[in-house]
Amino acid sequence: MDTGPALRAVGEMRPGDHLFHGYATEEEREAVLAAFLVDGLASGHRGLLLAPAQTPPGPLEGLRERLRRQGHDVADALADGRLRVRRPSADPQDLGELVCREAEGTAADGLLGLRVALEASQRGDGAPGGPGDAEKLLGPAFQVLPVIGLCQYDRLAFDARELAALDAPHHGRVVADDIWQDELLRITRTFAPPGLALRGEVDDSNLTAVARALRAETRRAAGRAENPHRARVDLRELTFADVCALRLFVFTGLSLHALGGGMVLDGVAPQVRRVLHAAGWDRVPGLSWGEEREEA
Repeated sequence: MDTGPALRAVGEMRPGDHLFHGYATEEEREAVLAAFLVDGLASGHRGLLLAPAQTPPGPLEGLRERLRRQGHDVADALADGRLRVRRPSADPQDLGELVCREAEGTAADGLLGLRVALEASQRGDGAPGGPGDAEKLLGPAFQVLPVIGLCQYDRLAFDARELAALDAPHHGRVVADDIWQDELLRITRTFAPPGLALRGEVDDSNLTAVARALRAETRRAAGRAENPHRARVDLRELTFADVCALRLFVFTGLSLHALGGGMVLDGVAPQVRRVLHAAGWDRVPGLSWGEEREEA
């Protein structure tokens, strides 16, 4: 049975990995890139961003701003060379040689590894000759050097056949890290549409984790140009939520409403809707319902 390409969270990547990330939005692209590079700095690695050829002048400042939007100040790392930006030439062979040189220089500088992020937002960006052509030449570097590779492609810019071809030169695909996971609950970010997804059960043991996730999502929502101060939470795989969790959703919706926005709850279980209705919370301003979940 075909199970599809292997998926690995960006925080689980290890030396020798050469993984592919197909993103749908700029927010998703930046979240995964920031985690990849900042994890590397914490691990004593150098970060190398291979930017598309059409990147505007000032790519270092551009990278600094992108990471700042994700809550990371990397000015020192950019200044001392622990983070670098390079524009690959049009020759795929040069790309493999560039990575090998950077890996050797990283070791000579006393750092513990090299993280390479290849960005290709359009056909031919970063991978001359078409998707995957230059990727094939990177394989030897990941086999013999302490290198971790993340290759990001805009999946809206490539057709399904091209994206499927990118699985061949990679060891699997990358997904964003979970926000929280314990034996009861898993919280993940969603990007299309942006928001959160909760799977499992919410009780008093993980309520604080939900509160932190909602607070972080409201901050991200405030910075979005489209529909600011609007958050969406997918509850289709939430099997239990106690009253304290429901009050937290109501509180968050009211807080966003005060800022001109609100919160949409997708897939609320029918029994939860009945509790919200009995308490009058389904009429709270700032809280609305998205896709419905069918009765089991």
